[in-house]
Amino acid sequence: MEDFKKALEGALGRKYIDIIVEQVAGAPGRFDSLYALTRHEETKIAWRAAWACEKLSILLPSLLMDKREELMLRAMQCPHGGTRRLLLNILHHLPVLKPVNAAFFDFCLEGMLSPAESASGQAVCMKLAYDICLEEPELTGELEAYLENMEPEYYTAAVQCARNNILKKIRK
Repeated sequence: MEDFKKALEGALGRKYIDIIVEQVAGAPGRFDSLYALTRHEETKIAWRAAWACEKLSILLPSLLMDKREELMLRAMQCPHGGTRRLLLNILHHLPVLKPVNAAFFDFCLEGMLSPAESASGQAVCMKLAYDICLEEPELTGELEAYLENMEPEYYTAAVQCARNNILKKIRK
């Protein structure tokens, strides 16, 4: 864990995150050391570790499958917007956990509308709510109502685009 911590403390860009991801992909037994750093008290280290884990959620989702419930709880409690967005992105890359966590679905509905959430956070909350609806179709009407009642002019173009794309998928 100490070597990952040292790497995450220094000057770091995408290239270095990719190197960490490659190291874990080559030795999956090292994943727990990296994942533990997503809880580091220093925000910069936690955020960067979450960034590497987000990339791993695409490359090797099996590493994170048993952490879905924990990731949901952490995302709902995370005070740092950047880390929260990364946790939500990780969840978006993983299959929805069944039974569906109703509190997390509500969190996604609130997050997609919250002016306190970043545009990328709002968009990923929308996508996660839609992912949940694919597993629990009876929730689709609620998501559609929320999306239809959004006032587009209060949201960025990216959020409006995510909203429109999800509404198109719902109405197919």
